[in-house]
Amino acid sequence: MANTEQTYDSYKLPPVGHALAGAIGSAIANCIVYPLDISTTRLQIEKKKAAKSGEDGQPLPEEKKHTLVGTIVHIYRKEGGLRGLYAGLASDTFATVLSNFIYFYCYSALRDVQEYRKLRAGKDPRLGIVQELFLGAEAGLISRFFTTPVGNVTTRQQAGLSSGRKGADVTMLGILRNIWNEKGITGFWTGYRASAILVSNPSLTYFFFEQIKRAFLKLRKQDQLTAFQTFLFSALSKSLATALTYPFIFTKTNMVLSESSNGNEEQKAGSGGMVDVIRLTVRREGIAGLYRGMQAQITKGFFNHGLMFMIKDRVAEMLRFLFYMVILRMAREKLGR
Repeated sequence: MANTEQTYDSYKLPPVGHALAGAIGSAIANCIVYPLDISTTRLQIEKKKAAKSGEDGQPLPEEKKHTLVGTIVHIYRKEGGLRGLYAGLASDTFATVLSNFIYFYCYSALRDVQEYRKLRAGKDPRLGIVQELFLGAEAGLISRFFTTPVGNVTTRQQAGLSSGRKGADVTMLGILRNIWNEKGITGFWTGYRASAILVSNPSLTYFFFEQIKRAFLKLRKQDQLTAFQTFLFSALSKSLATALTYPFIFTKTNMVLSESSNGNEEQKAGSGGMVDVIRLTVRREGIAGLYRGMQAQITKGFFNHGLMFMIKDRVAEMLRFLFYMVILRMAREKLGR
C-alpha cells in the first residue's frame, strides 16, 4: 500500500488494476477485430459445412472463398452487412472481458505472492521460466472455467447464421435452451478439456512477451516500451503461441459445433471428446486438417492481442497514477486526524 513516503516510481499497481486494464483493453480490441473473429470461426468449420451441403445436394455459394478476406466479403454480402459481421458480439465481448479480468487478476495476484515469498527468503524476486509458465497456466484454468459456457454460446452464434438457422436458434436464449436440451448442465462446459490444454496459449503468449520485452529493453537501454513496440511484441508473442497450440483451438471449436450438428458421425465424435474429433479430422483430411484456418487465427490474434496489450499498458499506467493519488490522499488524511 502507498504511504506518504512511498514514491510514485516504487508504487506497484495492485492486481485489481491489472484486471481492469486487461478487461478494458480486451473489450476495445475485440470490438475492433471482431469481423476477423467470426470469419475465423467460419473457416475452421467450412469443410464440415461443405460436406453437409454436398449431402443435401446444395453446393456452397461460389462467393464464399476459402480465405479470410473472401469469408468477410461473403458474410457482408449475404448476411446483412455489418450486422452479420458482428453477430454474437455482445456475448463474445462479455466472455472476453470476463476472461481477461479473471486472468490478469489471478496472474498478478499469484505473481505478487511468489515475488513476496522470494524476497522474504532473501532471494532474487524475479521469476524463472517454469514459474512464469505455471502462473499463466493456473490463471488460465481459473478464467476458462468461468468463461467456457459463454464462449460456447458465442461459437454457436457465429456459426449459426451461415448454417441457415432462423428465429430463436441464433439468439442467446435460443442457444442456451438448445444446449440444455442436448446435454443438460454439462453441455455448457463442452470443450473445457480442450480449453484446459489451451491455458498454455495465454501462458506462452505472456511468457514470450515478457522475454522479448526484457531482452529488448536491456539491449536498447530503455525504461519502457513505446506503444508501437508493445503492439508489435505482444502481437508476435500471440502468433508464436497460436502456432504452437492451434490444433487444440481448432478441436475445441469443432467439439462445440459437433454437438449441434445433424451428422451422426460428427455428433458421435463431438460426444466422444477431443481425441475422437482429432481422429475423425485426421482420417478425413490428414494432419493438415488440424491446421485448417490457422492463418486466419494468427491474423486475428496478431491484431487483437497487439491492440489489447497496447491499450492495456496505457490504461494500466493511468490507473496506477489514479490509484496512487487516491491511496496517498487517504494516507495523508489518516495522518492528519
